[in-house]
Amino acid sequence: MKRKSSNECCLELINILGDKKRLSIVLFLAGGGKCVCEIFEHLNLPQNLASHHLGVLRRNKIIKSRKDGRWVRYSLDKRKVKELQRFFEKIIATKEKINKCKFNN
Repeated sequence: MKRKSSNECCLELINILGDKKRLSIVLFLAGGGKCVCEIFEHLNLPQNLASHHLGVLRRNKIIKSRKDGRWVRYSLDKRKVKELQRFFEKIIATKEKINKCKFNN
């Protein structure tokens, strides 16, 4: 099976984060790891729907989970965040090159 390029992986992540609730979870977790109960409260969604979104993010390795007693704590997977950051930096650098060419002509 053909391995996906970095760009393809980033595009998949962007599609996943295109969902308002999933983006809300990621932004909430940007402030640090949270207990699942805090996430449910923040989202103001039924538990089954919030769990669905957490599952999508976890399966795509955007977030990670760990058991903490009887609760589960979620946090961002820093590797995926860095991967997205590099992708957007590449876009910005390309845009800057294009703008530089426009002004030089």
